Amino acid sequence: MIQGKPLYRFILSGLLLVLPLVLAAQNAVPVKTARIKDVAIYLWKSAPATVVSLNDTAVSAQIKARIDEIAVKVGEIVEAGSVLARLDCTDYRIAEQQADANIAALDARIRLAERRLERTRKLERQQTASEELLDQREADLAVLHAQRRGALSDLENAKTHVSRCIIRSPYKAVITSRVAAVGEFADMGTRLLEIMDIEQLEISAQVPSRDIKAVEQAEEIYFQDTARRYPVKLRTVTPAVNTQTRNREVRLLFSNGPALPGAAGKLTWRDNQPHVSAKLLVRRGDSFGIFINNSGKARFHIIPGAQQGRTTPVDLPLDTVVITQGHYRLEDGQPVILYNPR
Repeated sequence: MIQGKPLYRFILSGLLLVLPLVLAAQNAVPVKTARIKDVAIYLWKSAPATVVSLNDTAVSAQIKARIDEIAVKVGEIVEAGSVLARLDCTDYRIAEQQADANIAALDARIRLAERRLERTRKLERQQTASEELLDQREADLAVLHAQRRGALSDLENAKTHVSRCIIRSPYKAVITSRVAAVGEFADMGTRLLEIMDIEQLEISAQVPSRDIKAVEQAEEIYFQDTARRYPVKLRTVTPAVNTQTRNREVRLLFSNGPALPGAAGKLTWRDNQPHVSAKLLVRRGDSFGIFINNSGKARFHIIPGAQQGRTTPVDLPLDTVVITQGHYRLEDGQPVILYNPR
């Protein structure tokens, strides 16, 4: 049993230990807290975007000829290799036949020259023909072979022209315009049709430079037009800044079915940077920030660039405990006590 003075000392020492805790509890501000990951806001941002075709082509004539047929109409979709137009090919077929005939004639002359050369060689071995005549026969045959090679080039050129009498689509496309008409004479380079590739499509978006990193890190990103929302994936960010708008062009690909070429809309993405509500912001001095519960004491965390009334990004770990209620009357370092409001 503790008696007398030892008991008095025991009670006094206990009071000295408890009293600071009681006084601290009396000065502590009741607050409510939460982890940043439970109150974080992830904003959706957007930028203007357009669906562009990688191939928007003016189909032109490659030969001089009359237009016999325009085989397609505006709005039609054609497969790669489909006939778009036909040109009058009469002159070019005649040129092909002439080139073929020239080769046949040269082949006959070459056979004759080869026989003459063979006879001259026999006579030269019998010393009844001069070396000069032999040299002449060899030169005649070489000239004929050279002429035949030239004639073959003429034939290939004629066949190329004939192949260009029929104009085909280089890819799957939609016909966007008919420029020429049947019966017109087309010169080389005359535009006949305009077509647009409907398979090789990309989204071109103009994104502010400050948002480029968010776009590159976004896990959810879409192209949205008036009809629907399309999931897309980033292909590249152009390494140049528009000097007037301070934007950078971003190119993206459709992940699951494209929109129509030429469609205008917006690129939307979910920013992975956690933000906190403007309700958590308080002003202390010239700075805005939030209060953190640090082992029972309120610590004021300044957020550079934060503005009153606006949701703001934070760079704290997601497990950081922030004060969500009772923070308006706190000061840095002030003790806090948790409570559960009804």
